[in-house]
Amino acid sequence: MFLAACWIGRHRVIRYALKRRIVYCHLLQEIDSIMAIEEEIKLTAASALVLDTVAQDGALLAKCQGTPIKTRHFLATYYDTPERHLLQNHLAFRMRQEQGGGLRANLKGTGGPMVAGLAQRQEWEEMLSTPIAHWEELPAGEMRERILAAVDPQAALVPLFVTDFQRRVLLLQWEENRVEMALDQGEIRTDTQIHPLAEVELERLAGQGEAIRALADDLMQRYPLTYSQRSKFGLGLALLGLDAEI
Repeated sequence: MFLAACWIGRHRVIRYALKRRIVYCHLLQEIDSIMAIEEEIKLTAASALVLDTVAQDGALLAKCQGTPIKTRHFLATYYDTPERHLLQNHLAFRMRQEQGGGLRANLKGTGGPMVAGLAQRQEWEEMLSTPIAHWEELPAGEMRERILAAVDPQAALVPLFVTDFQRRVLLLQWEENRVEMALDQGEIRTDTQIHPLAEVELERLAGQGEAIRALADDLMQRYPLTYSQRSKFGLGLALLGLDAEI
């Protein structure tokens, strides 16, 4: 776990990142927001059956050191303006239903294209109690400021596509390395099209950067996995006939 702390006036602000992220600290009057740099390696599986086999891999399970595999369901909708102003500014916004209640709003920014499965992007997150219909309804914070710099505050949110998948998480630990491996199985869908989803995400929590790359290479040698060329957002845009990424 990465821990970042900073002082603003007399207030000590602490932020935790479960994934390998660089966290900037902010103190706001009503609600805190986090801006992070997301870094992950994505691998595309030939089929969902590959994920089942990976989840039973003895060598990987040994690295879990007794930590059980956790399963969660993720249902999120991506939004933009009718004119695609966020996409024009290399931004992607989604709202995801949380199992404990509420919504998690997420904004990802420019990070460049994926290279050998590796993605690095700016990211902001906020918790919402209810869905919003217009961008001006976002709570105060960096996410709101970044979005309102690109869109009309009174513009309506227009849904683009939905991501709907089950995630199995394995926490791998060996030597000084800790890596979170997520096995995602489900679909990305628009009103008229569906794209099946079967992929592996690897995030380094601690240790050497070479370790996560070596793990990805090992998985690709033993299973029908390849470096992903698009993020989930990119796959959704492709369903809409948009050849773009952030």
